[in-house]
Amino acid sequence: MKIPNIKTIKIANVLTQTLGAATLGLIAYDSHIAGKIKASAYEKNHKATGLTERYLDDMKLDSPSTVEAGVKKELFKYSLDENLTGFFTNIAGYGKGFASMLVSEVIPFGLAIGTFFGKRGGKQIFSKFCGAGLIAYGGIFLLQEAFGIGKSK
Repeated sequence: MKIPNIKTIKIANVLTQTLGAATLGLIAYDSHIAGKIKASAYEKNHKATGLTERYLDDMKLDSPSTVEAGVKKELFKYSLDENLTGFFTNIAGYGKGFASMLVSEVIPFGLAIGTFFGKRGGKQIFSKFCGAGLIAYGGIFLLQEAFGIGKSK
């Protein structure tokens, strides 16, 4: 088995793509957590709104029909126990939370994606430029959050 020469291994390319992969992993993790938080809040808000509407509808009668009153009461009881709409609103809330975090992290996300593009076997200038941008972005974040330098009050 032939061991590759150190010159054939492009260390900078490997490091750049590793940095991009790590950044994508961190952004995906943040987006997942934001999605879970938003899903829970969205589902609870939707359930509370729906129950309020059903309760108010149950309390008022459009006509003096006892059948209509019974149906409204049963619909309200059903709304208290059903979970099917909660499942779908949970999915919608997760999607909104996930997407909102991706939008708020668009600069590092774009730079991380950029680390994977470039000419294969070449110098991969675009990939290295994006990797340098990620390092600069991380440095600025560290200066602002850890040391308070350049952070708006």
